[in-house]
Amino acid sequence: MHDFYSIHVMSYCEGFLDLNETGQRKNLTGCSDRTALFSFNPSEVLLKETGNTTSLADMGWPAAVSDDFRAFRITSKSMGIFYCIGVGAAGLVILARLWFLLVKGPRQTIAEVSGLLISFTSLSIASIVATVIAFQFVNLVNYHGKHSGVTARYGNQFLGMTWAAVGLLLVGGIASLLLVLVDRSRPDPRIEPEAEPEDEPKGPILYREDDSDSVKTKVNTD
Repeated sequence: MHDFYSIHVMSYCEGFLDLNETGQRKNLTGCSDRTALFSFNPSEVLLKETGNTTSLADMGWPAAVSDDFRAFRITSKSMGIFYCIGVGAAGLVILARLWFLLVKGPRQTIAEVSGLLISFTSLSIASIVATVIAFQFVNLVNYHGKHSGVTARYGNQFLGMTWAAVGLLLVGGIASLLLVLVDRSRPDPRIEPEAEPEDEPKGPILYREDDSDSVKTKVNTD
């Protein structure tokens, strides 16, 4: 059996703890295949490592911890799905922006703003789920496993990165929306065609002088 299991969003890794002069050092020996609908099942992993030759109760594994992982199975899978949606939407927005830069398209479009909004919403939900797992679920596992030597702890770096990504998407979405609103408020840059000058009348013009009863005729020579 391995000494520790490092659980990630789409896979898990396992290894042993090496003791040296500086303290404990993690030595990874392998990782599972990545999948979007991933959830860690400690009972299945432990039975696989022992070759199904013994029961979990004989190994001293607390059944309550397995129940905790089973209860959070759907939550873990949904977190992976929301992360995939958020990352995919952000990637499409980046590709669209690169294309618009090459073809000299508009500064921002509604499609880009919508993509950033979808990415922000998905990553926000995934980050909330990850935070709940980091605090509530870890405390639950430590409570049920304290008498069997089973402990759990969350990664501060992962939580920092996921919430930093949410913050950057929020700033980018607001900036894109403002650019779209500014572009729409600008007047149409098209130049109106100049009106053609009216031609002077070419027919005879008759007028009467006040100081004379005679009628004069003016003929255009144009």
